[in-house]
Amino acid sequence: MHIKSLACFLALALAGGLSTGAPAQEGCPEGSYSVVNSPDGTSLSILFDAFVVSSGERQKQCNLHVPLHLPEGYSLGVYRVDYRGYAHLARKETSELTVDYNLGPRNKGRRFQRKIKGETDGDFLFTENIGAGLMKRVGCGEEAALDVSVKLTLAASGEGEAMATLDSADGAPKGGLIYYFDTKKC
Repeated sequence: MHIKSLACFLALALAGGLSTGAPAQEGCPEGSYSVVNSPDGTSLSILFDAFVVSSGERQKQCNLHVPLHLPEGYSLGVYRVDYRGYAHLARKETSELTVDYNLGPRNKGRRFQRKIKGETDGDFLFTENIGAGLMKRVGCGEEAALDVSVKLTLAASGEGEAMATLDSADGAPKGGLIYYFDTKKC
């Protein structure tokens, strides 16, 4: 399986739509990612090319700050995140996915961390359900932004070609990181 991209899809259920400011990045080479709003303003995709760790490199990290412009009078919260990817690992090899994220300057962030253990050659899916009150809502006149730090590490034996990625190999909006938001009137 040839993996070409990491995709972070942020599904937003916003009544009045969502727009974004210019993203800031660190560790993501210029031109290796893009931020795309859906035509109706209800979803946001952050797409990464070549975000893969393989036997030749043991770690890759990308930090993004995406300003979110909410409709006036609305707040935003995260209630679920899906993490989808692919791993090709021999027996006793591992890859670890670590994603730190938050929604605003006053919001305590969350960390999601999982190991993928070999022997495996296939897709993976992890779902994080976030209970009510575990993340503060943002908006209602306050600055809103999505800050995401994605890190993939690889512990490989050096024999063969080990690799791991967050992906959407077919370009479908079900790959990568999917953030599900709910909105409320202030």
